[in-house]
Amino acid sequence: MVKVSAIVSAYFAEDYLAGRLDNLFAQSLVPEVIVICQAGSKEREIVKGYHKVKVIATDDIPTIYAAWNVGVQAANGEYLTNANCDDRLWPDALKNMAAILDRKEKYSVVYGNQEIVNEIGGEPVGQFDWAEGDIEELLKGCFLGPMPMWRRSLHARYGMFDAEMHVAGDYEFWLRLAKAGEKFYHLKEITGQYYSSIGSAEKRQKIRTVWETARARARYRAGVGIWKY
Repeated sequence: MVKVSAIVSAYFAEDYLAGRLDNLFAQSLVPEVIVICQAGSKEREIVKGYHKVKVIATDDIPTIYAAWNVGVQAANGEYLTNANCDDRLWPDALKNMAAILDRKEKYSVVYGNQEIVNEIGGEPVGQFDWAEGDIEELLKGCFLGPMPMWRRSLHARYGMFDAEMHVAGDYEFWLRLAKAGEKFYHLKEITGQYYSSIGSAEKRQKIRTVWETARARARYRAGVGIWKY
């Protein structure tokens, strides 16, 4: 059985995709790699150089969460992770996160901390030391970071990512899990580097980010902590 499937949404990612694939295949626990890209694109040409990649080519360009949903449906892994094209994992990151889910069955999602860089492979300019908690803490802000790992079986119970969202679909899904009582495990170690790009969706679409975040919270805040009255 495949242990981990890594889902790569590869749209407008020509400059980063090869490095991302090399990074995934250099993992001590090599994942099943699923790339969703546009038919006829430069990204599709790049992927042809990798023989162990499962490629799903689309005619249009979906939202990132629609692409993730395609990857989820195609995945064989017991566990899933999203592999953003401009982020990089440390060599043992997937092995260490999968080991947590193997040993600690009460946890549904595991996430680590990350270095922040202004160029891929560069010196860190900061660090994400994420918070932890349940639905009350999560409603204050998303603390699972850009490189979590979760059980594939969760989708059979709770559905897929909200494909209409552009920037907060992962946050909405984590809130959905937390409201249902699922537990998150904070692995207190650096799992990789996050590239802080001015072109990232949340920075490029600030108004949409605020709106989608508020929309996600509104779905799950009823009856929780300070919102229950």
